[in-house]
Amino acid sequence: MPDVSQTNELRPLKGIYIGVDATNPTLILRIRSFLRAGVTLKAFTFRRQKFNTGYTPEWDNVHLGMTTDRNYFARLPVLLSAARTLLRHKKDFREADFIYARNMDLVFLGLLAKKLSGSKAKLVYEVEDVQEVFFKQTLAGRIFRWLEARALNQIDLLVPLSPGFMRGYFEPVQNYDGPHYVLENKIQLGDRPDTRTEAGQVWNGIRDRWVIGWFGTLRCPKSMALLEQIAERLGDKVEIYTRGYPTETGLDAYMEIVNRHPNWVYDGEYTIPDDLEQMYGRVHFSWCIDYLDEFGNSPLLLACRMYQGGFYGAVPLAVEGWEMDRWLQRAGIGHAFPSPVADPICDFLETLDWDDYVAERARIEENRNALFLEDGSDTRALLDLIRSL
Repeated sequence: MPDVSQTNELRPLKGIYIGVDATNPTLILRIRSFLRAGVTLKAFTFRRQKFNTGYTPEWDNVHLGMTTDRNYFARLPVLLSAARTLLRHKKDFREADFIYARNMDLVFLGLLAKKLSGSKAKLVYEVEDVQEVFFKQTLAGRIFRWLEARALNQIDLLVPLSPGFMRGYFEPVQNYDGPHYVLENKIQLGDRPDTRTEAGQVWNGIRDRWVIGWFGTLRCPKSMALLEQIAERLGDKVEIYTRGYPTETGLDAYMEIVNRHPNWVYDGEYTIPDDLEQMYGRVHFSWCIDYLDEFGNSPLLLACRMYQGGFYGAVPLAVEGWEMDRWLQRAGIGHAFPSPVADPICDFLETLDWDDYVAERARIEENRNALFLEDGSDTRALLDLIRSL
């Protein structure tokens, strides 16, 4: 009799990806990593009117509609419409080896499509953030936790993007002890070379001030306020350099903050990975601090900007005692500060020696591939685990 496991390893996996926003950089990277690993993939994705709105997926993609951030109830009509769309693609679900869904509502879509199509695919639940409602001791919080617990009982694999989500939520709150795989959101270069260019060395010519870079989804109003305090206290000894999109405040309100400070620069949106070296090569420090869900998700996450900035040498700034701090301590890099972080960061920058900074940046760059780069091995390990389930 032939070795079935060996036969399966030789056959490319077929996957279904259900995603919350086709323009989201981490979603794009995840799909690209599956495709590079040889997965035959079909994606069903929503869109959100935030950034990268002109992006057209380069994979086989079915558009499911427009949704909004952090509002499950507002998504219900679109989700119902999406369910009907999924059911028109029963054949794809029946032929799939796995269904990969990000966020709880999309897991239920995957469950529905799996059951109604008769699919035998393994269902994988990826968690990028544990939303605020799941921590609340309210009726809504209890309902959402109950719903998620029902989903956790039916999935085949949980994929949190931080070990903190297991320690701080899934194990103590949901009592989940099923299969899981921590898939860190490391940087992926695609076809770009990993050699340094002059754009990655701009920081070395800026010695009259410390440049703090805050990039990505600029979603944290408290970070804005803390950076304002740093900008005001240090004046021309610091520059706050930001790129991305302010989802919580909107661009107009964010620009009011930027325009109040001559040492605060906003350079618009960017693409990943094309613009990363230029961005992080211009700054000394990467703001890896997030207070959006200060008593829930924020202490548990590992920010994408830590990996992106670290790969290009920017020194991470984090909150003391949080998951990011634990990660940085293990790696022996970066700096964490007690909350509220503004004054401790100012004290640190006012006494920091340039040569000490250069030495730390050199240590980060020496270990950048091992610490921050997804070279495909993490994705292959995940796919091997899916095969073995």
